[in-house]
Amino acid sequence: MVSPIWLNSLLSNVEMRTSLSLGRKIAHASSESEEFLFSLQDQIPSGKNPRKWKKFSEGRISRGLGEIEIIEENPENATILVNRYFSGPLDAGIIASTWETATGKRYKFRWSESKDVLMVELTKDEVKIPFPKEMKKNWLGIDEKVDGTSIIQWGDIRELDAGGWEMNGERKIMIHRDLILRFEEYSQSQIISLRESRQEDYVWKDVGGNRSLWWTAVADSCRQLFFDSGKHVMISGAKDWTSSSIRNLSLQGLGKLSKPELKSENGELNSDIVGCFHPAISGGILLGCWERSTGVKGRMKMGSEAGVVTVNIVPKRASTSNL
Repeated sequence: MVSPIWLNSLLSNVEMRTSLSLGRKIAHASSESEEFLFSLQDQIPSGKNPRKWKKFSEGRISRGLGEIEIIEENPENATILVNRYFSGPLDAGIIASTWETATGKRYKFRWSESKDVLMVELTKDEVKIPFPKEMKKNWLGIDEKVDGTSIIQWGDIRELDAGGWEMNGERKIMIHRDLILRFEEYSQSQIISLRESRQEDYVWKDVGGNRSLWWTAVADSCRQLFFDSGKHVMISGAKDWTSSSIRNLSLQGLGKLSKPELKSENGELNSDIVGCFHPAISGGILLGCWERSTGVKGRMKMGSEAGVVTVNIVPKRASTSNL
């Protein structure tokens, strides 16, 4: 669960660090992910009239997605508007897959953005594309359920008239991990090097090559976004890290620290992460939290074995002196 502003800032930061244009990659990942998620549902869109798609409108509202409007449709083409879209490529991929599922045909698609409306143009395509397979994680952590609902102020959640909903005055959307994994898979092979990234401050156990670069680009982007947010992180003992992780990870569905250990002399943090959404995203935010709480730069090491994701964060100056 994230805000559209945060998500788009993350994508822009990753593009900057990798020196790549990733719009088509994220759109492709979004389209395939949506098609895969449809396969898990009992009721899917059928036909060309969205008003007859059972539970379609409710599903988009619950995910924080905007309303759609078909403004042109013929046997070869369709043009669909998305009101209050959250991301051009992500929304376009969702719409393309939805239309393909509803019609049983393949379409090429392109999109154009204005301030509040996204226009998706679809053109019938005879290409044969295999059905997307389930994406597997590249780490060994078990997906334990993490409940952050106890600190949610349900009275602060409001459904928006134009579609979607907001919490504490900020619009929220639901992003499935399957989408992130597909985006990772389609974009990491193109990375040659990173720029404006603290590459030496991230160590990924058993993850190497381009995937390690992708994880670092995402983690450093998440760290920077959290640090720049100006959020206060007050830590006086190890137990404070559990409550901080609930506020900054669990409420967004990103996991929670378990059994944290804190060294008082230098602030070194060691902990398990339960329900880790993705090590690069959860880890990057944690490093941002740590740097906000200590006021110094840190270095992070993450690994996973025996079903447990672990994180270690130390002051950068201390880790450098130990090399």
